[in-house]
Amino acid sequence: MKNILRILVTIVALLVFNQSVHSQIQEPLKVSKESEVDMKTYTGIISEQYANGSPSLWKTLVNGKTEGLWLEWYPNGVLRYRAYWKNSLGNGRWEYFYPNGQLRSESFYIDDITQGIFKTYYENGQLKYDATYINGKKDGVEFTYDPKGILLSRKRYENGIQRIDEPLIFQEGLISEQNSNEWGINFMPDGETAYFTRRDMKTGQKRIYSTNKTKKGWSKPIIAAFSIDEDEAPFINSDASELYFASYRPLPDGSTTQKMDMNIWVMNKSYNGWSKPKPLSNTINKSMAKGNVWPANYEAGPITDKDGNLYYWTKGVNNDRTNLYFSILKSDGTYGKPQELIPPSSPINYDTSPQFSPDGNILFFGSDNRYDGYGGSDIYYSVKKGDVWSIPKNLGPVVNSSQSEGSPSFSPDGKYFYFSSNRGDMKDANGERIWNLYYMESKYLMINK
Repeated sequence: MKNILRILVTIVALLVFNQSVHSQIQEPLKVSKESEVDMKTYTGIISEQYANGSPSLWKTLVNGKTEGLWLEWYPNGVLRYRAYWKNSLGNGRWEYFYPNGQLRSESFYIDDITQGIFKTYYENGQLKYDATYINGKKDGVEFTYDPKGILLSRKRYENGIQRIDEPLIFQEGLISEQNSNEWGINFMPDGETAYFTRRDMKTGQKRIYSTNKTKKGWSKPIIAAFSIDEDEAPFINSDASELYFASYRPLPDGSTTQKMDMNIWVMNKSYNGWSKPKPLSNTINKSMAKGNVWPANYEAGPITDKDGNLYYWTKGVNNDRTNLYFSILKSDGTYGKPQELIPPSSPINYDTSPQFSPDGNILFFGSDNRYDGYGGSDIYYSVKKGDVWSIPKNLGPVVNSSQSEGSPSFSPDGKYFYFSSNRGDMKDANGERIWNLYYMESKYLMINK
């Protein structure tokens, strides 16, 4: 033991004083226990042992400041901690070990500020956490793994701020629940209130819910006061003067004869909140008649552009699929004859849930079973060039998965992109996957204009 201590004394002395090869050998530093010296002024080595005589602590001080190598051991003689210090600040590599000798964590410091690698490990040696720091802040990709090496999470950081560069469940457990399906979230222009559709798995009913942003986060969603029937797809126009939605509720003219007759309704903003919902005219809404087969006379997914023109989806003219439509808002406040958007819509696919980019130049929508799809349904986009929409492109594998995605939307400031997906593992009583809301930063979308 004495020989080992002498060797450590010599090594530490060399590290602390950094003597050149031409220097003469200095006298070894004195070795003391903490209880034997004034730690505020002491220069030398502090060495402690357990009752069994094995080492427990080894560190060097210069004028009371920790310098150089610092070592600690477990009672069984296994190294617990190894780090380098300068002027009582962490400088260099720090390592912690498990009692079995396996590395538990490793990091690097400069003047006590985390720099570079920061990793932790399970006791079996499997990497648990891997991140990079610059000036004490996470910068780069952070990975976490389970004890078998399966990736649990991947997060990107810039200057300590998490960047959502891949889809995450939006407000899991609060807005995105395990026992319901959610889709079609849209926001008031100030971003303080959101509306979305939720279908309760127990009742099977779908209602429009609202939630408000508070200092503590989003409030618990409640059914919106106007949502008294099978309602879905809320949309607020750019100046918050109108809220559109789709509903099974009967039309006032008595033309609704079928239970699943979806039509588009609108409310106007007033000092007292939203006005009583009213249906759009029969230029847009077509009542289902007995014998009609979905999606005939089924109007859903309403949105408007900055000029007030209406976009939605319903059955195509020459097919039994759903297509995207638009109707021009005329000067008298009525809508013109609806026209199919082909392209980007396609007569051979089911196209739904249109949504504009914040600048109005890109149209996003959901589509089933296209040749370049990744799953059952994917999100596509089309760029407006003049008065023409381009051939749509798949939004790519970051957003689209091997399952299904749809109902795209944006935060009012355009920073975040939202959509609905059933990519999770949860299933309902019938074995069908549950749809939840997801979001990511829009700057990471794969868009080629």
